Amino acid sequence: MTQLIYTPDVDIKMHEEGAIRLICRAFQSHENGLPEWLKNSADAYSRENAPEAKRVIVVILDSGRRQQKASISCLDFSGMTSAMIEQYFRRWADPEAAQCGVRNASVQGGHGNGGKCYMVQMFEDYSMLRTVKNGMECCYGVTGGSIRFGYIPDREKGRDLPISDLREELSKVLAGVGCSIRNLPEEVLKGLAMADGFTLLTGSSPRGYENRIAPIPLILNLQEHPQMIQTIQMCKVFVMVNGEPANGGKSLSLAEIKPIAGAEKPRTIQIPNALKDPLTEQEISTTQSGALPSGTLTLRTSDVSMRWSKKGRHNVIYKAQSGYIGYVPVCELDIQSPYRDRIYGECSLDALEPLKQNERARLANNPLSRAVESFISKQIQAYAKEFEARDRRSYDQKEQDAISKINEALDRWKNRFINELMQGLWGRGDGTTKKPAPAPLPTGRPAKLELTLSNQRAGIGVSFRPTLKFYDASGRHIRPIPYRWISEDTNVAMVDDDLMIVNTFAIGRTSIYAETLDGRLRSNKVPLEVVCIQDIVISPEEVQLPAGSRSKLEAICQLAGGGQSSGVSVVWTESNPNIARVSSSGLLFAFSQGNTEVIAGDDKCIARRPAIVRVTPSTGRGQGDQRGKSLPLVLVSGIHSDPENKEAVNFSREDPPVAQRPQDVDRNIWWINSASPLARLYLDNNKGYGYQTREWRMYHLERYIDIIVQIALTHGPKEKESLSVNDWIMEWGAQAAEIQEAASADLFDFLATGELPKE
Repeated sequence: MTQLIYTPDVDIKMHEEGAIRLICRAFQSHENGLPEWLKNSADAYSRENAPEAKRVIVVILDSGRRQQKASISCLDFSGMTSAMIEQYFRRWADPEAAQCGVRNASVQGGHGNGGKCYMVQMFEDYSMLRTVKNGMECCYGVTGGSIRFGYIPDREKGRDLPISDLREELSKVLAGVGCSIRNLPEEVLKGLAMADGFTLLTGSSPRGYENRIAPIPLILNLQEHPQMIQTIQMCKVFVMVNGEPANGGKSLSLAEIKPIAGAEKPRTIQIPNALKDPLTEQEISTTQSGALPSGTLTLRTSDVSMRWSKKGRHNVIYKAQSGYIGYVPVCELDIQSPYRDRIYGECSLDALEPLKQNERARLANNPLSRAVESFISKQIQAYAKEFEARDRRSYDQKEQDAISKINEALDRWKNRFINELMQGLWGRGDGTTKKPAPAPLPTGRPAKLELTLSNQRAGIGVSFRPTLKFYDASGRHIRPIPYRWISEDTNVAMVDDDLMIVNTFAIGRTSIYAETLDGRLRSNKVPLEVVCIQDIVISPEEVQLPAGSRSKLEAICQLAGGGQSSGVSVVWTESNPNIARVSSSGLLFAFSQGNTEVIAGDDKCIARRPAIVRVTPSTGRGQGDQRGKSLPLVLVSGIHSDPENKEAVNFSREDPPVAQRPQDVDRNIWWINSASPLARLYLDNNKGYGYQTREWRMYHLERYIDIIVQIALTHGPKEKESLSVNDWIMEWGAQAAEIQEAASADLFDFLATGELPKE
């Protein structure tokens, strides 16, 4: 190949502000930004090889007062000269900035952006640093919204100002953030006594904390953030809240993670010199063809699940030549085991250094990073399987057969009940409904009205129901008080106050909202556009599904002007609602065997051809198809194997009593977790229980009820409706009460004596 000969431009043209805002996108939160400040302080101590007693960092959170706005600050006792500010701090995108010309292995480093990005994005008023070094003070910063730093108030008055007393100067600057030297913890004062300078980095009016800073979440994040691990190990980090020491005056510490019994020592695994890229199957060198040393993967365990309480530590940390370069959450790796949530670790591989990204989180997507991530997944999977094997309880054949028979009988009852329940939820096609009246909402004083529409576009002559909810000051869903509907253009659409239905009339735009009759409260305004539909295609054009299951139809509308959209409200009708029904959002539910047609349209346009719906007899069981294509299959872990690969399925005691693995969701398979504490108890013959006892039968049935309730709330015609926590609890309670009533009538003999329900 002929070598390209060209003359490069002398300069590189770049839109400076656009480039800086692009690289700063990862730091648009206090949770990701504040650790950058602390990392910079830790690096400052590392560069000067500061003694341990001097390595003190103080986070100062001030909620503000009448004359003083809220602020977040970070104090260290290293300090910066004007030369350091101008040669290193002020330079964007310089990966050598953290070293400041000094080579030290413990400097964490970065790309020279994180701390500044946090300053320019997350504070409304300004961000500035007040720093003293060797008797000279500088004040440097940036106003809110700008990316251009400068001396405050100018170069002459904010650069290299001599000071006579370091402690006195610190006292002055601390007063501006609601803090004083006398309240600092004793160990902080010891660090100050050794200092020849300090840096106080302050952001005024932190975004999201205009009213009051929430210290607890910020403190917890500092203890859990992956980037804080090395900082907390190297330095003592204290927090001051509104002038007083937090955390009992003690420094922050990494949460202790007690290992699994028998796995106290970390497991170290050598990373092969070549790994396969899972995307291309090509072999990728992990040592740059021998130029770099091979790496290691170190895995550690937790005695309890890290899914919730220690999720900030539930990662595999990446380290390379410059130290910490990123992490990958274990929960995002391809690992199918309940012990996934109890394993974490560290991957040290110098070849990953070029893949470090600006925010030092996930590595750049690259053949090497993919290959390494795949290797890590396989090693954690293998390690987890060892714990599964150790933990697995073996059931004798008699127990397995008996529990399987109980489960099959309950599964048959569940299928019959789900068919009846779903017809009640959807209406039976003859205008009647079996769904009981919902529990009445509590009364209260409304503080908020929340309006939602299923779509913000609709055809002409279409009617659909808006959702309006009333909440009190605590966020509890309460009973409505008298209100009225308002459409800003009634020629386009309006709401029928009696029927609670939006009716569309003509092409155009309007906004709909509701307000109380006294005018005191008004809901949010929801824009609605009535569009001209020129053509409609229903997708898919033909559907075959078993009775008792569901599917989704979409009306793809060709709009005047050439646009196309499936998010337009239209009128759905079915030719035989006794066979299947379709909701206003196109959700189809099959009732009984037969064929029916479904059509979609508005006053001006009807779909070119109907969708043909063929309902087959109920399969009665999930068969590994896609979600909603068959009735759910319920199995018991430790008793049943995976229906497809025949592998044993086991969960841990931390997993919920009813569980689904990621691969089970699409197959509509549910598992009753036999390893959950109560299940283990009720199956334990040595403790006076066992599969033959009433306690186990009750427990087994209650888990079925849990599953049926979840299906009812997520498979019905209102599945897309946004529910608050309180609404969800109320809906859950109402459904559970109905199912328990049916179970007590249908399964009385089974619960009392163990007699299996007849087919």
